[in-house]
Amino acid sequence: MECFIVQPEDVAGETLLLRDEEAHHAIRSLRLRSGDALLATNLIGTCYRCLLSDDDRDATWASCSIQEILPEFGEPAREVLLIQGFISQPARWEFLIEKATELGVRTIAPVITEHTERAHYKADRSERILRAAVKQTKRARKPGIRLSGLGEFTTLETALVEASKEDRSIFLLHEAAQGNSVGLTERVATLPDSKAIAVVVGPEGGFSDEEVARAAGEYGAQIISLGPRRLRAETAAIAALAIVIE
Repeated sequence: MECFIVQPEDVAGETLLLRDEEAHHAIRSLRLRSGDALLATNLIGTCYRCLLSDDDRDATWASCSIQEILPEFGEPAREVLLIQGFISQPARWEFLIEKATELGVRTIAPVITEHTERAHYKADRSERILRAAVKQTKRARKPGIRLSGLGEFTTLETALVEASKEDRSIFLLHEAAQGNSVGLTERVATLPDSKAIAVVVGPEGGFSDEEVARAAGEYGAQIISLGPRRLRAETAAIAALAIVIE
């Protein structure tokens, strides 16, 4: 069953309306017809199991009858924030946000660190990748990209302050923790399923020793290593998310 995106305002009673690209994809690309089943997500917490009931000749809209409402469909019990030192290479950043969405992350906060290489953030491109990944995995929520009030990246410290205020367990990945007997899997296992988490990953150059010390000393971050091999930033983030999200 294919998944489509419906705007919240296009859901009324027992009917919802797919518009424009979503309708064209359903009618022209997939050749769905009246009576065919589909799934629709409003991206803010609800999926709908539907049957296609009607469409127009030009495939600019498609009407669907709602068979079942599915709150939080496909969403993990644990709410996870990824605080990620921005990756300047577009292909690697886009790969990361796609896979993080597929794994079930709720929010992604790209941050500036001491070793971050400044690069242009393509908001429209990132939005398209997030939406496509939500449809691929059939989940009810699109991850939010947490930026400053001016739509810019925040600092690592600002992101840690917010995570602390949200009462999250904070896990910062750093090779300095190598050799610790307790790893990420064991530490997460001790938390309630509903406990919110922040996973903190550095950019290509990693965190400085000062950043690590401050995260632990001022914000209670637990410093974690994923093992003896030095991982790329996106690999470390994906590996950690796979551990903390069920």
